[in-house]
Amino acid sequence: MRAAILTLLFVASGCSGNDKQESPGGEIPPPAPACDEAGGSSEVATPLLLRGLGGGWEEAWLGSPAVADLDADGQMEIAVARGNVVKVFRPGGTLAFETSGCEGRIWSSPVVANLDSDKATLELAVACRGAIWAYDSEGVPLPGFPVQGMDELRSLAAGDLDGDGHLELVAVSTSRLEANDQIDILYAFRHDGSAQPGFPPNTSGAAGCDEACYVTGGYDQNLALGDIDGDTDEEIFATQDNAYLSLHDGDGRAFDCASIFAGRTKFQGVRFMLDYTLAQQGWAEDEEAANQAHFTNSAPALADLDGDGMLDLVVLSSVQNAAQSDRERGVALWALRPDATRLSDWISPLHIPPFLSGLWDFEGTNVVGATNQVSVAEIDPEQDGPELVFAGFDGRIHCSSAQGKELWSHEYTTDAHVLTGGVAIADLSANGAPEIVFNTYSTDEGKSALFILDSGGNELHSVPLPGRGAMPVPTIADVDGDEDLDIVISLKDPADGLGEVLLYEVPSSKPNCLLWPTGRGNLRRSGAVYPSLQKR
Repeated sequence: MRAAILTLLFVASGCSGNDKQESPGGEIPPPAPACDEAGGSSEVATPLLLRGLGGGWEEAWLGSPAVADLDADGQMEIAVARGNVVKVFRPGGTLAFETSGCEGRIWSSPVVANLDSDKATLELAVACRGAIWAYDSEGVPLPGFPVQGMDELRSLAAGDLDGDGHLELVAVSTSRLEANDQIDILYAFRHDGSAQPGFPPNTSGAAGCDEACYVTGGYDQNLALGDIDGDTDEEIFATQDNAYLSLHDGDGRAFDCASIFAGRTKFQGVRFMLDYTLAQQGWAEDEEAANQAHFTNSAPALADLDGDGMLDLVVLSSVQNAAQSDRERGVALWALRPDATRLSDWISPLHIPPFLSGLWDFEGTNVVGATNQVSVAEIDPEQDGPELVFAGFDGRIHCSSAQGKELWSHEYTTDAHVLTGGVAIADLSANGAPEIVFNTYSTDEGKSALFILDSGGNELHSVPLPGRGAMPVPTIADVDGDEDLDIVISLKDPADGLGEVLLYEVPSSKPNCLLWPTGRGNLRRSGAVYPSLQKR
């Protein structure tokens, strides 16, 4: 039942307990299965390339593919953002349609959901430059769209902000809207294209901000949506290009912070310094030495880490000194409450200091720095709570427990020109034990691959990818209805003779355990894992 609920959430919308810090190539067995077994084995078959899709010239940015039955005909479609269009393919590889109207690149993943509560078909939404477009299941723009925000909108997610049964579209901008002595980067629109009341929240006054609401642009999928306070309406957790974070309810109100933060009233005014005492006073005596977060490219998540039945705020930041003279101090993983206090196991965030690359874009290449993205899934049933899997700036994939303890890490590169956009998590052998799936990308051709790790961090497969590889997180789904799982990869550049999108099949797999099967966890791109879907 649990796996079925997870699969439904994906379509419609743990790590090793052996305390090892580095996976040694398979000598230490992975943990017990975390999902229901489906008649499989412990062996994960090598992914087989079925076909390439598309033949255009467009590049991909960070948009993870979407797999869903858009038109309710019983057949899945594959929707992939390429340049300024979304191409929708049928499983056999033919092009069903491609979207029109967008006049700039589509940076983030396409959203697929019942935006207008029509349960028969699904809608498709994308953010391109400063506009949000929404389309029906045949690619026709919905009434009221496009809608405009500030350029560039690099985040898009869907959620029910006001509990009326309809989904809103939420976006974060790189540019700042300034009015009434406040700044906004957050936009929300209803399914008919009208602005959600209270948005933009700060400049409209709905947030209730004072002078200490420090907001600036967000640059890479900087959104998570979910019911944080238990009122059934969904809230908005947004990251941005500084050491501060935003948290709003569906009416635009900014969450208050705890009284321990000196001189601050709002969550948006709390400076996230790694030392909790310094964070409470808001400054450091020695800012050259003190460390603080920076959330420029942070793609946050929402999950119940402490078992209280409520969603906690989870975010991976880069780390710099407070003086901002040294930006290359690794990454830090944070777990927060809605009042900006830290979970008891996370008073000190999990800091991974080593730095190889990933903070900076590669100039002149259209190849961008790493997304600081955390994926959340129950992959080790012997650990309390879900596990958190992420890429550092050190060429490694890391796995943390829900208590902030690093369980393992796996080195996938020592090359400063090779990065990954993040990981997907699903069972690829139908034995109930999830695997970690990711692809890499590079400024150089011939260095990228599709990787599969077991849930203990041991490498199972590395399949070379053409050209400069793939920047988006891969998507895992049963594309063609044969019950074997497929891995959909949107290449950075079209490959001669293969096309723009690669479709791999994993023989003997089944869709029994899709825990985090696409970028941002689901097709609403919400980054939320609800407690009812977590096995304890």
